[in-house]
Amino acid sequence: MRLRRSLIGGLIGLSAVTAGLLAPATAFAATTSSAAPTASTAAVCTDGRWPLSVQGVPTLFHAGARAGDYIWHDANGWHLRVTHATSTRAVFTGRIVSTAPMTATAIRLEGGDMIALSADRLTLTYRFYNYGKVDGLDFKTACARRVTFGGSLNGLKLPVSRIWIGHYNRHPLQNPFTVTRVS
Repeated sequence: MRLRRSLIGGLIGLSAVTAGLLAPATAFAATTSSAAPTASTAAVCTDGRWPLSVQGVPTLFHAGARAGDYIWHDANGWHLRVTHATSTRAVFTGRIVSTAPMTATAIRLEGGDMIALSADRLTLTYRFYNYGKVDGLDFKTACARRVTFGGSLNGLKLPVSRIWIGHYNRHPLQNPFTVTRVS
C-alpha cells in the first residue's frame, strides 16, 4: 500500500513538473506559430538588394514639376509618380515588368486613370490623365531579380531626360530600362 501511495504521489508530482515545463513551451509554440505566417508572407530576399542609385524620392519631384516619370525605391517598395507643369491634360502611360509577382496600389487617381496587373502579376500597366497634380502607383515585388520600366507621354515614348530615378535624379540610359538587384 505504501509503495502504491509513493508511486501515485510521484506520478502526481511528475505530472505537475511536466505541466509546469510544458505550459511555457506550449505558449511559446502558439506565439511562434501565430507569428510564422506573418514572417513567411514578408519574404526576405536573399539574392541581393536594389542599387543605391534607385533609393529615395527624386529631389526634383513635386506637383507641377517638369513632365515625366519619377521613380524610386525605399523601405516600403517601389514608387512611380507623374506630373507636369500646366493644368492642361497630359496622358502618361507605361508598363512595369517584374521577374516575380507584384502587388500594386493606386495613388491619387481620378476618373479615367487606371492601373492593371496581369493575371500572373508580372506585368503592371498604367494610364494617368494628369492635369498638373500628382498621379501614381506604389508596388512591391516578391523578391524579383529585375524590374523593367517603360513610359510614354501623350503617346510618345518618354525621352530619358524626362525620367528621374532615385534621390539623385538619375536618368536611365534608355526607355524602357531595367533595374537589377546587386549582391
